[in-house]
Amino acid sequence: MKVFQFHLQKVLDVKEKEKEQAEWAFGKSIQRKNEEEWKLGQLHELHEEATGMLHSAQAQTVSVAHLMEITRYRQSVERSISNQKLTVYGCEQEMERCQQHLTERMKETQLWHKLREKAHRQFLEAEKQREQKELDEIGTQLYLRKSN
Repeated sequence: MKVFQFHLQKVLDVKEKEKEQAEWAFGKSIQRKNEEEWKLGQLHELHEEATGMLHSAQAQTVSVAHLMEITRYRQSVERSISNQKLTVYGCEQEMERCQQHLTERMKETQLWHKLREKAHRQFLEAEKQREQKELDEIGTQLYLRKSN
């Protein structure tokens, strides 16, 4: 019996590799988004601390320069939060792009697997027909020998 060989196996291998790379890129994009969201959370905590410092400084008798310094620090943290939100948004966009790319690669790979399965079924059917033909030939030969 012959061994099944998919004549487009190299294409299937390439598609599998592309899918693996897309999975890796998607995982990296999720990881980066999570890191950037964590940084945003840290900035929110700093903002809360700065707000608390400002409120406690206002309740005490402190110099105007000290109040302005705390206010500038708080405003700096607010700008950092705005920038970090943009970074997180960019990460979300990148993650969605990677997810779409992965979905496309998965569909392509699935299509090539189906083509391979179809070719395998056709191969098995052809082998079955070939074997049946051989058995028929053997049966015919035996019949002819018995009748002579």
